[in-house]
Amino acid sequence: MVTVFDTVADGDAQWLVTEYVQAMSLDRIIEVDGPLPEARVLRIGVQLATALVAIHERGIVHRDLKPANVLVTDDDVVKLTDLGIARWAEVTQTGGAQLTGTVGYVAPEIANGGQATAASDVFSLGATLYAAVEGRSPWGDGSDGPFAQMNRAAKGSPIPHQLARRLAPLLDALMEPDPARRPSAAAAAGLLQGHDLPRRSWQQRLRTVRRNAMLTAAAAIVVVGAVLLGWLLPRGSAPQTAAPPTTTPPPNSIGLGSDPATADPCALIPVTALREFGKAYVDPEVDGFATCVITSNLDEGIGQVQSHLVLTGPEEYPSRPVRPGVLGEIERPDEKTDRCERSFNLPDTNRVTLVTTRLDKAEQTRLCPIANALILDALTVVLNGPPARRPELPANSLDKVDACRLVDGADAGQAFGKPSEPPVADFGNWGCSWEAGRSELSIKFTRVWPIEPDAEYGGKVIKVGSRNARLIPDPDDKTTCTAMVVHRQYTPKLPVLEDTPEQRQEVVSVVLEDPTAADPTTVCARTEAAAEAVVRRLPDAG
Repeated sequence: MVTVFDTVADGDAQWLVTEYVQAMSLDRIIEVDGPLPEARVLRIGVQLATALVAIHERGIVHRDLKPANVLVTDDDVVKLTDLGIARWAEVTQTGGAQLTGTVGYVAPEIANGGQATAASDVFSLGATLYAAVEGRSPWGDGSDGPFAQMNRAAKGSPIPHQLARRLAPLLDALMEPDPARRPSAAAAAGLLQGHDLPRRSWQQRLRTVRRNAMLTAAAAIVVVGAVLLGWLLPRGSAPQTAAPPTTTPPPNSIGLGSDPATADPCALIPVTALREFGKAYVDPEVDGFATCVITSNLDEGIGQVQSHLVLTGPEEYPSRPVRPGVLGEIERPDEKTDRCERSFNLPDTNRVTLVTTRLDKAEQTRLCPIANALILDALTVVLNGPPARRPELPANSLDKVDACRLVDGADAGQAFGKPSEPPVADFGNWGCSWEAGRSELSIKFTRVWPIEPDAEYGGKVIKVGSRNARLIPDPDDKTTCTAMVVHRQYTPKLPVLEDTPEQRQEVVSVVLEDPTAADPTTVCARTEAAAEAVVRRLPDAG
């Protein structure tokens, strides 16, 4: 695939910044040179089939494979281009009824209003190779108009071969009218690689082709680059996704890297994110260290929405099986009144979650199109390999602290009893929890607006050791209390969002849930005692 480096938007115009390929399109080669020799067609075909394997393995359907979208260098290195109408099959809900692809290379099921699938890509591969062999589309050269081509395509009646000779059975297999009877892209790669075997049906031949033939062919193609092309189609339509990542990485290389806690969650949000929805502000220095907050000022002053992209480890109780080494599908719960959530599991078992909520005056705004756009942007980044690392924080930052080391058994015992299980650490060790019977003590590191002057936090301002804190009884649960303890105050490196404080604070939140407590005062007293134990083990705030 052609590498995509960046995107540029200028008003309604959108541009992709791609690598420059010193090559000629296959349709131009056919126009200049005429029908190609069998050996060259096979070299081109095996590379195209391997490229399809790479994108189909990621659930992506190209939907417009044709000679004009195939670049061929002087030494016959092939690059498949123009995923402008590609869609990720797992998240696509539409695709039937509306013709996708180019008429001269479209599969019969698409011409009849069906949905684009991996099988229709295989047909277009066969049609492209047919053109390389015969010098024209299987549905005609278009001189009698696109409707004539469409009619032939809908009937599944290609113009008979004139020049294909030994390649005719292979092309017929790839262009089988019944999509269920076509070989997969991987099978097609094997057939093309093993073209010198005796003539038999493609199913018989495939059994004799070594399973690694496709991998051998992969050495001939550089499958590179990935970019979400969703901005090339309306966000209101079914979500789009990206081209495959650099060099078809092994599944376990798609993840957060060797040290997941250092991954920058904001690196999963490209600079072009949400431009069509309004002005977006990306804040890397609020909430958790594994969180990126995106606030969108919607066009025409209709309000704000806010999205939180969060990196986590595996769920304790996943809603569906997590398969190490396999990129999970995007999970899309129904939109709720005030939020839309999207998430997917990475092959390294870590997880990306995106939650979009309404803020000021955005009651009529649909949240899920925004969440869909952002989660697909994030998917694009991780398909390219591990995301960039977070900027280094000061040595006294909480991001260097292991939350589970801030409480020992004696501290927990004084707060709510002897823990019944070892502590459970959160992602990055930026949180930890202990259980004793029905009670639970938890610690979490967050970055917030200054807590002392902001009455909206509730509770009361206190001192825990020498540090400012807020002690906040839960207004809805009389058995829960939270102590928010300030660790350090800092100035964000980026300009803050308009009408928000200039300073931020790193805070340790200590939460005690104790259903056995007699009253809220008792719970909060124990919470404060646990917070005092935590403060004694915190590093100097400097």
